[in-house]
Amino acid sequence: MMKYGKAFVIKILRFALNLFLFVGIVFNEPFRVALTLVLVLAPVTFLLGDMLILPKLGNVGAVLLDAPLIFGGILALHVMLGVHLTYGHFFLFSLITVALCIEEFMYHNYIERKVFGKDIPSLSEMINNL
Repeated sequence: MMKYGKAFVIKILRFALNLFLFVGIVFNEPFRVALTLVLVLAPVTFLLGDMLILPKLGNVGAVLLDAPLIFGGILALHVMLGVHLTYGHFFLFSLITVALCIEEFMYHNYIERKVFGKDIPSLSEMINNL
């Protein structure tokens, strides 16, 4: 159980860093918007993407399904929070999605090795074998 808690805390911290950086600092949206995004998207992507999809489809499949989940979630929450959307928002949402998907690829490797106990090479071992 501790493995899942540690993995979830890592996910929350990653999402908080990215969303507060991009949404809060770069795009100057209110703190409540970034906080809402973190508190909704991190648990949803953890449960759906990491706990359900990752064991069945593997790393690449989970990242491919995480991308529309992240982009759609950010868009839907902005609409629900009443934020006036411009073309800049869609560019921002795309940047956030790309950044989080790159991190998700590495994070899924961690989840598979440390939480699910699979015997797969670490990222450094993969890079060294290139």
